[in-house]
Amino acid sequence: MPELLISAGESSGDLFASLLVRKVRSLRPGWTFTGIGGDHLAREGVRLFARLEDLAVVGLWEVVGRLPAVLRALRKARETLKEVEGVVLVDYPGFNLQVAGMAKKNDIPVFYYIAPQVWAWGASRMGQIAERVTRMAVVLPFEESLFRRFGVEATFVGHPLLEVMDSCRDLAELGKEFGFEEGPVVGLLPGSRPEEVRRLLPRFLEAMSHVRSEFPQVRGVVAAARGVPDGLFRRARTEGLSVVQGRTYKVMAASDVLLVASGTATLEAAILGIPMVVAYRTSWPSYSVARRVVRVPHIALPNLIAGRPVVPELIQRAASPEHIAREALAILGDRKRREEMREELQVVREKLGSPGASLRTAELLVGMLEGSTQTPPATPLRR
Repeated sequence: MPELLISAGESSGDLFASLLVRKVRSLRPGWTFTGIGGDHLAREGVRLFARLEDLAVVGLWEVVGRLPAVLRALRKARETLKEVEGVVLVDYPGFNLQVAGMAKKNDIPVFYYIAPQVWAWGASRMGQIAERVTRMAVVLPFEESLFRRFGVEATFVGHPLLEVMDSCRDLAELGKEFGFEEGPVVGLLPGSRPEEVRRLLPRFLEAMSHVRSEFPQVRGVVAAARGVPDGLFRRARTEGLSVVQGRTYKVMAASDVLLVASGTATLEAAILGIPMVVAYRTSWPSYSVARRVVRVPHIALPNLIAGRPVVPELIQRAASPEHIAREALAILGDRKRREEMREELQVVREKLGSPGASLRTAELLVGMLEGSTQTPPATPLRR
């Protein structure tokens, strides 16, 4: 039976990879997986030779501190490639494209799920992907035609967040638990990595002070990602905010407005239809490099998918407490604007396709490894 190397170096990728593994095993029960990931993959029985907590970083400069762990994981991946029949890569391009290159040299087929966002950096890495990747399952609607233009066999499968979010019903009870029924609620989502939280949470908390000066009845709740040191949230508790760990979707559903770090959480909020202010901050060396090469007009995924500014996004110096508060107050103080934003976010959700991405992706992966080129999607996709 085939053994596959699977690599997911970030928390959202770990979740989506685990859903894929589950669907693959429903189609081919004897297949086994080993690789890199976190708790979600471990619960699916994947043997992990490296943990994502040791690898996940934000920005080009920050990777230096994790370099020893990254190099150890690459060495282990090179050794593991001698024992597997295929490679499954999930997002995390800086690392995973290195693994793809090693697999290519060993004539091992490479399946890439959740494409590297190379469209943000121009076309310079498209050739590398076309050379190293055998098949790709993409989750954003504009990616299929883009990658195919560069010779990558890419298929739009929809976004796995839809099946994750569809399993999260009756989310509003968090408001009752914390007594949020009495006034508007601002949810703070400062990120899933310690580096993000250190950069954004202090600014979110100062923004909340400005918001409260205008709306004293506003309640604040912080979504604390698992794996982030609890000490980083001490100030939030001191300032009277509730801190909730591991229940991000419930925090979103209980909120009238979100202050959210750029990333997957913005799509989660869009699927739930929650108005938001998106912020992004990284180190100045990393930002200086990115500013010279990034080729997209927006950083917030809902804006990219919509093709226009649906939600406010604040980058680097613009992500100041004053600017964040101003945008949040504009949403809180204008019911019509909130409703219009919810309608726009519903359009974004519809563009993500229909639930079932994990099964469609599993069928594509099985087809690749078994030599099929005509694997039909499990269910029709909305375009």
